[in-house]
Amino acid sequence: MKVNFNPTYNQNFQAVNQKYLKMAQKSYEGYGNISSRWYNAIRDDAILWKGISIQDAVDTMMAVKKYVNEGSMDFYNHVLNRIKQG
Repeated sequence: MKVNFNPTYNQNFQAVNQKYLKMAQKSYEGYGNISSRWYNAIRDDAILWKGISIQDAVDTMMAVKKYVNEGSMDFYNHVLNRIKQG
């Protein structure tokens, strides 16, 4: 089943990380939701490894928000808040 993945971009997003955007797309197309593995990876890369900036991680999460199932929204918000805290 092919699922259309078209993340939201607007003037508030300064830097959407393409690596994590593609990972989110693969997860969404395969499962119809963003996987917990993706959340853990983007959080760890931004906070622990400093592989991407906090702003990049926040902007990337905001870009894929519309693909998060309602049942996963609490986890999404938890990870987003944790990233914002640095």
